[in-house]
Amino acid sequence: MAIVYQISLHGSAYDARGKDWDTVEKETGCIRDAQWRDPILDRSLLVTEFGCAVSHLKVWEKIAASNRNGIILEEDAVYDSIDPSAVNTLLKEHDSVWLGYRLNTLGYWYNCHAYAIRPETAKRLIEGYKDAIIPVDEWVPAKLKVQSNFFFTPEVVKQIPREVRPSTIEGESMQVHVLTVGTDQSKMWALEQSAKAHGITYLNLGRQVTWMGGTMEVQGGGQKINLVRNHLESLHDGDVVLFVDGYDVIINDTLPTILERYEDMGADIIFAAEKNCWPDSTMASQFPLSTIYRYLNSGAYIGKVGTLKEFLNEAVPNDSDDQLWMQKRFLSSDWQSTASANLDYEGYIFQCDDDIEIINGQLSNGMCCPCIYHGNGGDDAKVRFKNLADKFGYVEEAEVLSPVFHKGLEYEEIAPEILVTEFMSEAQCQQYIEASEGLGRWGELDGDKFPAQEIRLKELALWNEISGLWANKLSKICEKHWYPEAYLGLRDAFTMRYSMDTQTELGLHTDASLFTGSVKLNDDYAGAELVFPRQKFTNKDVKVGQCILFPSMVTHGHKVLPLRGGKKYSLTMWTCRYEGDSN
Repeated sequence: MAIVYQISLHGSAYDARGKDWDTVEKETGCIRDAQWRDPILDRSLLVTEFGCAVSHLKVWEKIAASNRNGIILEEDAVYDSIDPSAVNTLLKEHDSVWLGYRLNTLGYWYNCHAYAIRPETAKRLIEGYKDAIIPVDEWVPAKLKVQSNFFFTPEVVKQIPREVRPSTIEGESMQVHVLTVGTDQSKMWALEQSAKAHGITYLNLGRQVTWMGGTMEVQGGGQKINLVRNHLESLHDGDVVLFVDGYDVIINDTLPTILERYEDMGADIIFAAEKNCWPDSTMASQFPLSTIYRYLNSGAYIGKVGTLKEFLNEAVPNDSDDQLWMQKRFLSSDWQSTASANLDYEGYIFQCDDDIEIINGQLSNGMCCPCIYHGNGGDDAKVRFKNLADKFGYVEEAEVLSPVFHKGLEYEEIAPEILVTEFMSEAQCQQYIEASEGLGRWGELDGDKFPAQEIRLKELALWNEISGLWANKLSKICEKHWYPEAYLGLRDAFTMRYSMDTQTELGLHTDASLFTGSVKLNDDYAGAELVFPRQKFTNKDVKVGQCILFPSMVTHGHKVLPLRGGKKYSLTMWTCRYEGDSN
């Protein structure tokens, strides 16, 4: 029977976090390959990657010495069940069995979070590794590429997504402070909305402060340094500060994930990195060669308070350039005797302005999913930033409307020509979900130009009920607010479902309806907000059971943003546009 080895920081793994290279090489008796460069990211080995590699090496040595097959699971591996006897059988014919893996853009597998090997394979992996440590994800496929390898399809062991992993840096006495500077609150809409979406609270050091930091077009921003520097004096040296600019930043992940990635980087301070050496291009040769993102960007950084106090050790003129000052300070060696700083060359935490995709509701730079996007740059960058914000449903604040509340009908206009009213109880919403799932015939309706996974209520014997609910309340609201000349009744209604294994989003469209009603049936999901770009409105804050009403056709185009997790259910109701209108 194969032995299961769990690589965990609680005992069986080598913990290299916070240590320098001399220490880790001395403690382990292993030597890093100083010439190795990441084939995708073009960077050298991280000390945390060294620790992970040594941890796997220790397990290989145990398997080789025991003369028994071994199953190796990293601490973040998750699975329903593993059958060691089945793995044992497969290892009779194969050198390795992969329970979990990924394919990278270069065409080979990586991610050694779940695999099994026999003693002979362990010996092959051990050979030469101690004297040339590189990431285990690179070493193993290179050593086994000509061997017989079995891959479970689909994988039976996955990794815990970063968004739900606990942070290993957090302690009972340590606090994390998220700081920004924005003297104009109206320009902070993207930061405010994205921070709220990911459960992050920040402190704006620029609130009720007069801006004296220059125009920022040629130079400026020194005031940000002074405001942060002064605030650090009130914080404990062992705490951590995350700083982001206020006007052009979108947060894309939770604080535990950001902290874990910070810890992975193995430096006291991590700065964002950008493509351009700005504002002084003559300094370019002083920055170490790495990826195209090789120059310090001052708009986003994270670090220990004590180290940041040392780094920001002097006041600067408010209208001086904060980025230039930080670049010079970073390149100076006089402060780094007891601390370290690095740039986020690969966009692991911070991604500066660039072409970027949204995949499954997450930002992707082609290499990883950065936690924070900084849309720095000129006019083109501002356009890209706003477009990206729009895709997430983050919109500039529209003109504040005076609430329109009719006591008799109990509705409110919450955006231009978008009404909201209480409509169904949570129990009723659950009933509609259960009835729809009970039928189970989810699919696209015939002739639908914007197909979705949906079920007509006429198939659920709920048509009469929903028609009555509409007639008794919603139709009266529509007639009161819009005064239609000929209201002709409910045309169609259907339950819609979004799930990670089927449909996750819906493109911009209008409805074949005079008025549309949309009811949120549940809220235990992430993403998938209903967005009206023209009205600058999302239904993110609409409660379960509430119905939003809006005129259809050309004025109220809307879309559903990508789902990030869970299942979303909603009820959509269409009204007739003319006499005899039907599906």
